[in-house]
Amino acid sequence: MEFDACLSCDVRIRWTVAGVRIALLADSCTTGWLNWGHGELWLTPDHVVRIGRRELTLRSAAKGGAIGGAAAAAGGLGLLAVQAAGKKFASTRPAPGAVVEVEKETWAGELDHQPKALILGRDDIDTLDYRPGISSSRLRIRMTDGSEHKLLWLPNPHAEDLLAQAFGPRLHRS
Repeated sequence: MEFDACLSCDVRIRWTVAGVRIALLADSCTTGWLNWGHGELWLTPDHVVRIGRRELTLRSAAKGGAIGGAAAAAGGLGLLAVQAAGKKFASTRPAPGAVVEVEKETWAGELDHQPKALILGRDDIDTLDYRPGISSSRLRIRMTDGSEHKLLWLPNPHAEDLLAQAFGPRLHRS
């Protein structure tokens, strides 16, 4: 995957020594219409990674989305606590489209603490079917072993470009 167009030469040189570049495709990703737990969808040099984040589900509930599962996940926190969690979270996280550098050990540690993370090896992905939408964007991933994964997220203008850079002819638009 080529993120070099986004970074200066100095940053690219430092990057190879300090860590790994990852791109946030979405911060509202679910694994289907019946799963209202929101999470982050990351693109790394070797993987597509979906990490569930409770605070994103809370943020969705605070904004009035996901009335069923997200509101239930908020539990006894109440709407004010959910809104406060959303405000705090929004100020400390990257926005979709951001390319960030993380130390390899930090990223590996994050994934170790996420037993339900969906980690798909880029070399194991056969094709991707991307459908941008008005209310949600969809990515259907077909693996070389025949299995499939569906990911949904709120539309953003960055995901399609990042996916096209990473997967080239394996990415189909529908």
